[in-house]
Amino acid sequence: MKQWLTISNRIDKLNRAFGAIARWAILLMLGLGLWNVIGRYLGVAIGHNLSSNTLIEGQWYLFDIAFLLGLGWTLQRQGHVRVDILQGRWDKRRQTQVELLGTLLLLLPFAIGVMAISIEPTMHSWRISEISPDPDGLPRYWIKTLIPLSFFLLSLQGISEAIRNWTILKNLSWLNKSQENRDKENHFD
Repeated sequence: MKQWLTISNRIDKLNRAFGAIARWAILLMLGLGLWNVIGRYLGVAIGHNLSSNTLIEGQWYLFDIAFLLGLGWTLQRQGHVRVDILQGRWDKRRQTQVELLGTLLLLLPFAIGVMAISIEPTMHSWRISEISPDPDGLPRYWIKTLIPLSFFLLSLQGISEAIRNWTILKNLSWLNKSQENRDKENHFD
């Protein structure tokens, strides 16, 4: 079990690194957005265009980076939307079982499916060196690469979460058996 937890910790570390990139992308996106607004109004005042499609698309791309590279990190931080109506009433064992089953039956098939489906369009985009159709637009092929990459990272984080939940279930089973043995010993005294 220890080697599985080591793998889980390495996956967590990888997603934390991509999460840091996503956080910086948010800050850069906000800065670029601020410049686009200021540049638009200041440009009108001085009669010179200080914004461009390149800067506007750069802002979109930074949002893409933040959103897509943050998927796995957000899962790791338990930041995705959950329906806690039932889960709040369940004991730790039931919660962990549902988390494990949800990860194995819903999250991983979805994430792996999106990753698999997005590889061919991404490769095609690279083959044709796809660029934005807008004047002064940015290349699109490298940003499309984030789609399969991000769902690969989400899949890895799903595996990490499954390992952790499996470990919790095993430890709960061990703790319950230990408690049952202690209860039997105390019962016969």
